[in-house]
Amino acid sequence: MSMPTTPSAPTDRWWEELPAGRNRLVGRAHLHSDAPELSLDGTWDFRYGTRADGTDLGAPAPIEVPGLWQLQGHGAPQYTNVVYPIPMDVPHVPDENPTGHYSRAVTVPAEWTSAREDGARILLRFQGVDSAAKVWIDDAEIGVTSGSRLTQEFDVTEALAAEGEHRLDVRVVQWSVNTYVEDQDMWWASGIFRSVDLLLRPVGGIHDLITHADFDPATGQGTLTASAYGTGGELVPATVRIPALCLEAAADGSEIAAGEVAPWSAESPTLYEATVSTDTETVTLKLGFRRVEVDGEIFRVNGERIVFRGVNRHEADPVVGRTQHLENQDLDVGLMKQHNLNAVRTSHYPPHQRFLEVCDEVGLYVICEGDFETHGFHVDSTWGEDATGAPQRPAADDRFRETLCERSSRFVRRDRNHASIVMWSIGNESSTGPVTEAMIQAVRDTDPTRPVIYEQDYRAQTVDVFSLMYPTHDESEQIGKRALTDEYREKLVGMLEHLGVDAGEEGFGSDEQPMPALSKPFLWIEFAHAMGNGAGSLKEYMDLVHRYPALHGGFIWEWIDHGLVTTDAEGNEIYGYGGDFGERLHDGNFVADGLVLPDRTPSPALLDAKHHYSPVGLEVGERAATLVNRYAFRDLSGLRAEVSVDAQSTWQELDLPDLAPGQSAEVALPEGEHASVTVRLLTREADGPVPAGHEIVAASHVDAERLAAALAPAGSGAVAPVQAADGTWQVGPARLDDLGRLVGLGELEVEHAGADLYRAPVDNERARTRYPLEARWKRIGLDGARRRLLGIEADGDALVVRSRVGLDGNALGADVTERWTADADAAEVAVIVTPVEFWPEDLPLPRIGWTFALPAAPDQVEYEGFGPHESYPDTGGGTTFALRTASVEELQVPYVFPQENGNRAGVVRAVLRGGTGAEGVELTAPEGLGLAVRPWSTAELDARAHDGALRTDGRTWVTLSAALHGVGSAACGPEPLPEYVLTAREESFRFRLAPTRG
Repeated sequence: MSMPTTPSAPTDRWWEELPAGRNRLVGRAHLHSDAPELSLDGTWDFRYGTRADGTDLGAPAPIEVPGLWQLQGHGAPQYTNVVYPIPMDVPHVPDENPTGHYSRAVTVPAEWTSAREDGARILLRFQGVDSAAKVWIDDAEIGVTSGSRLTQEFDVTEALAAEGEHRLDVRVVQWSVNTYVEDQDMWWASGIFRSVDLLLRPVGGIHDLITHADFDPATGQGTLTASAYGTGGELVPATVRIPALCLEAAADGSEIAAGEVAPWSAESPTLYEATVSTDTETVTLKLGFRRVEVDGEIFRVNGERIVFRGVNRHEADPVVGRTQHLENQDLDVGLMKQHNLNAVRTSHYPPHQRFLEVCDEVGLYVICEGDFETHGFHVDSTWGEDATGAPQRPAADDRFRETLCERSSRFVRRDRNHASIVMWSIGNESSTGPVTEAMIQAVRDTDPTRPVIYEQDYRAQTVDVFSLMYPTHDESEQIGKRALTDEYREKLVGMLEHLGVDAGEEGFGSDEQPMPALSKPFLWIEFAHAMGNGAGSLKEYMDLVHRYPALHGGFIWEWIDHGLVTTDAEGNEIYGYGGDFGERLHDGNFVADGLVLPDRTPSPALLDAKHHYSPVGLEVGERAATLVNRYAFRDLSGLRAEVSVDAQSTWQELDLPDLAPGQSAEVALPEGEHASVTVRLLTREADGPVPAGHEIVAASHVDAERLAAALAPAGSGAVAPVQAADGTWQVGPARLDDLGRLVGLGELEVEHAGADLYRAPVDNERARTRYPLEARWKRIGLDGARRRLLGIEADGDALVVRSRVGLDGNALGADVTERWTADADAAEVAVIVTPVEFWPEDLPLPRIGWTFALPAAPDQVEYEGFGPHESYPDTGGGTTFALRTASVEELQVPYVFPQENGNRAGVVRAVLRGGTGAEGVELTAPEGLGLAVRPWSTAELDARAHDGALRTDGRTWVTLSAALHGVGSAACGPEPLPEYVLTAREESFRFRLAPTRG
């Protein structure tokens, strides 16, 4: 097949036009119809160039549609979070504009011919093209797209009128006027990345369909309105049928009584199979009867207050990027339901259609968001954060009004028949002004049945629901109390001014005249940042939701790490992030900030969220467990409870009380003197993607005194320390060198042993964050501390070693006292770490603990403590106390960017083993310590930039932590709460070491 050689006319800069787009049909619902369709997905011919006019297109090569050309060997992806990767020169873009020209043959099926002769139309549908495309058939211009993640349709009936083969050409440009309103936090990548279809539209068919299935919670009755429209926007004679309700009526927009119905909610997503038919077409859909309303400061579904236990979801895949495998839709929703999420925000664009269908079927509340973000206008690198003198924001630029209002209406029209969608959002981080107000009105005009939310309407003057990103815990509580401090009001005014919006004399109101926001429901549209090892304090935030009715929960940022499979310069397979593809301008690994890793493996943060998002509150005490039913509609009959009193080796069933939503009760636990008790709630039967026997929530209670007593050594008599002629010491099985450092245990060699103040930083502590502790820690040398022996002497049956941990270039440090005692089987060390008194008050310590390495490299760990996933002071929800075994590899978390990970909290006993007969070590810490066991040192973890680049050194590294600094959310959100800040305080701890053989 030949390809066109005629470039676009020099004066036709279609990619810079406002209003954007040409010849597109008005947006309409995405319908499942029995009318004929022809998929154009598959292999196309492709030519790549750097000019939008097509004058430098290269040689043809095959490419897959849907797909992104940067991930198929043409150009490279680029990641920025905020800043535009092109000059801000609205509406223009650079001459150097990566361009892909797609071509393929199209033959209209023979059976369509007669229908076309009778008046049927043929539509060409693009479901997603980034960022703009011009379309030709047989060299005749068809039109231009606008809105990368919006469905675009063109009437191509006349263009395909001739029989035989036709040539379809689509020229896609990476940069266009659309780029200025599509500055979402994700990879810049281009192409026809969603499906392309030809649709035969029959005469008298259903071009568009609007349904509204309402439910009256007072009567249990449902009502339905259904309106079928033709191509000209006229009502067409059609019949709606719901067999399960014995319902058959005209789909003419009149209200239809549906009788008693089972309502749809995320907890019970009942759907009714329905058809809407004319003489020439039948559309099938699934309807959910439900009522969504804002009742003062309460958001209700079917009459009940709803708590959003949500997540923000970008579309991402480590191989095909934003192109979506169909199975990813089902996999994502299944994982969300299995981890107690009940809501998702489609950040920051309408998703693949299958995702919304699965949300309907499985039960997730959806905030469906428009394809709109102009974040780069907030931060012009020339002027800094204040953006003074920056180009006019699209929110206040009337040139964008028509385009943005049309885009807003278009996405609502596509998705409005989905029961799962309970709110619309026009977009994200785009300031406010006359244009955004018009967009909100366009959404309301298109669908008046759902509330509208938009976070940057900070005063909630136009929207129905008040929302903010990342308010602190204290600020959130002020919102819950409906009373803001003057300091917080001033901060909110500053946030408006940062967007270039005049706060006016009224600012954010006063106690006497509160702003409209404080009379509306509140949501955290983003509130915890799951980047790497985080986000912290989910418990404390969700506690506010349970305390203040106006707070309705929120959405964690975000669902998935956007790492792309690639290789580094050393040939390691890694997940690439910003800067790994040769970009000059990029935002590093800020794109790897999800609850699941790039391959969709749940991270510990998702397990933490699962616990604090549980629909059943569970607290376990010594004698009783307290249960709170936090469902909106369900009782607890679908769950069963089990209890274990022996570190989870055996379980017995508990009787669950009959708790209605909102009720709480105590459940008595088995009597006895138990060191630990664990309770878990499991599903009785499968519920969609949630299998039978699935754990919903679990929690433990530990009696520290009983546990310590159980672990107390029987004792074979104290052994006094002995000094050799070379100055080394023997304390039972422990060997210390002349500087008082542990170098052996029985026949086992030990290296790098001693008190330690450092851990590898987490993403929430790096330079890009609000709390850049990494730089401060390294500036004072915490990552390279040095030890100096102060004294070593026998004190009766003990050996006392005093040392100083010092930091290069300053006087900061800590005094360390180790008191070694032993019997014939084991050595015990009691450690006191005392930081200098003049340690800066505003500089927390990373950790206080003790580290050692084992050259024998045992690779199996049995531990008794909290798990199975990692815990830090402000994370670890859902960890329970048990005896577990794991390999050293299984104890690691492969975060895209290596960082502190893998700590198990409250470990009272651990055994490290290798192969049969190999030497190992048993560790006992009756008061409980944090334990991390790794195949690499903290220095290696700290030095590498990709998980795939980490190298083992032949040792097994053991890190014991008496205290750790919290991980927080400061990569984008708040720093750790005060109770999780590790101040430079004295810390004492003890543990026992004994050599073992496998």
